[in-house]
Amino acid sequence: MSVIRSRNERGAALIIVLLLAATLSFIVLALVTAISLSAQRTGGAALRGEILWRAVSAETIAKEAITEALNAAQSGGPALTPDHPLFSEQLFIPFTDGAGAIIFADATRCFNLNSLASGAGGQDADEVGPETELAELLKAVGLSDTEASNLANVVKDWIDADDIQSIGGAEDSFYTSLPTPYRTGGGPIASVSELRAMQGVTPELYAAVSPLVCALPTSEGSVINVNALSPDQAVLLSGLTEGRLPVRTAEDILRERPPGGWTSKEQFLALPAFQDDEIDSNALGGRIDVSPRYIEAIAGATVNEIDMNVRLLFSAASGGTDVALIRRELGTDR
Repeated sequence: MSVIRSRNERGAALIIVLLLAATLSFIVLALVTAISLSAQRTGGAALRGEILWRAVSAETIAKEAITEALNAAQSGGPALTPDHPLFSEQLFIPFTDGAGAIIFADATRCFNLNSLASGAGGQDADEVGPETELAELLKAVGLSDTEASNLANVVKDWIDADDIQSIGGAEDSFYTSLPTPYRTGGGPIASVSELRAMQGVTPELYAAVSPLVCALPTSEGSVINVNALSPDQAVLLSGLTEGRLPVRTAEDILRERPPGGWTSKEQFLALPAFQDDEIDSNALGGRIDVSPRYIEAIAGATVNEIDMNVRLLFSAASGGTDVALIRRELGTDR
């Protein structure tokens, strides 16, 4: 009996040892996993901090570059036309472990979608209404008169605060009836990409329209820098006249821009094309300028094989004397 008991005790002891070993293994595995996750979180936080610091550096460098270009233009230097070095060349940023780059663009070469936020879009009664201006732009990219008018009202209904549906528009009652329901924004939009959620905006239409529109932090219509327009953006100039200035004529005007750009609005409006009685030069003068009001900078850099992109919007309404950052977006999707 003692031999059997001894064997049973040894078997029980072996089981206990195995259970202890298994328990300790689980404990060690849990500790290793916790330490590994903690190290990853610490590394992630450090990487995020590095990315944010580089974004701050890009903001500072971009602001200085814009200020310098505007000051030079006001002192008789070259106007900020599309071939100006600020817009035509990348600004490279050296880092200790890599490099980044910033590209700039005039952010007022566009129709401001947020001008539809109020009935008058921040304009006087005798000026072109924002819905008409947007409809002219939409017709220029291939929509019929009815389609353009309806889509302009769709955008207006998305932005305005009421639930009154415009003719051909769409309010919450339409969007909440979809298989995946959602509501309109009910206020100014932050990104042109919101167009993708609106009724009637197909991927093809979005691709055609998005380069011509923007979402500025104001309900006023864009004051367009005519020195920054390229011929393929002539529709924006035509839209300001409700189409009374044909797109082809606007293209010709932009192709014949003086080498240093127009020096004043008066010089631009003195062109023969604007002497037509059907074109209200006074109203048009309130919507154009020869220098930018907003400038966009897109900065990109690589940190530990991870790409960092940030889109910055600067206000330049006061020229080079008061350049201010007014919006920052991580990523570059409009």
